[in-house]
Amino acid sequence: MRGIAAGLGLALVAAGLATAGCGGGPTSLSVAVGLYNEQPPTIGPGQTASFKVTVTDTGASGTGGLTIAVQLPADFRFKDTETLGGTAVRTSPVDPQGNSQQPTWGVWELSGHGDDVIIVFDALAGGTPGSYNLMASASGSTTSGTTQSAPLPLKLTPAPQLTASVSVSPSQTVPGQDVTYQVSVFNNGTGPAAGVSVEVTLPPVFIYDGGERILGDSGRSGGTDPLEGTELPYFDGFEIPPHQGATPGELIIKFNAQVLYGSGAQGTYPVGVQVLGDGGVERVDIADSAPVSVNG
Repeated sequence: MRGIAAGLGLALVAAGLATAGCGGGPTSLSVAVGLYNEQPPTIGPGQTASFKVTVTDTGASGTGGLTIAVQLPADFRFKDTETLGGTAVRTSPVDPQGNSQQPTWGVWELSGHGDDVIIVFDALAGGTPGSYNLMASASGSTTSGTTQSAPLPLKLTPAPQLTASVSVSPSQTVPGQDVTYQVSVFNNGTGPAAGVSVEVTLPPVFIYDGGERILGDSGRSGGTDPLEGTELPYFDGFEIPPHQGATPGELIIKFNAQVLYGSGAQGTYPVGVQVLGDGGVERVDIADSAPVSVNG
């Protein structure tokens, strides 16, 4: 085994020998796969990881029709190709489809010893927490088989995955009346979401009018509630549990907001919501939602 490049957090390499199909002597490939840009091999579900694959021709006669494939583990899915590099000539572009579990690239001609192809790509991590292996392979029209890398060990850890929505009732009102907003935050991940905060940006003619109710199965420690009269109600200190079976962890916040008198408020007004969790690693932004029509 040898490292594939400086700056990789982890690199494993395996090489195999295949016989040329069109004469001219043996062709030999080495295949290496590693995490890119010093990333740790521990990844949480819902996070994006970058990988680097290097295929090098170590023979003398060259390799034709080279294709490269990666077998992603668990419920990892291909997102996109960051870069394609190396000294080989690409003769017929073949690129993987998004959301693929076995992304495949092609097609290159390698001239011989030292000629290479370098691929950097992103994948979205998913699946049940545990230990997994990622492997890359390469084959060509002039090889008698497939050369495979050594397995790249990865650890999938429990992690939260937040989504959110906002609604309002009633959706029509007049100055001086209250409406009730409901912000729902869901944790579809495999680990709890700690330190969750919710900030709502009310329309300029609305103010927070109390009446908050906290529902769902979340816990709370040392949280703060907004002061009446603010235009930016802020709630924090929540921990939302992970999903259990098909049911996500849930935090529901209901509160009242009042339309100010004499504000010239006639029109339609949406709100914005920002949810943060795990020190800002988890973030959900909702813009221009739950519109309220103000009449009179």
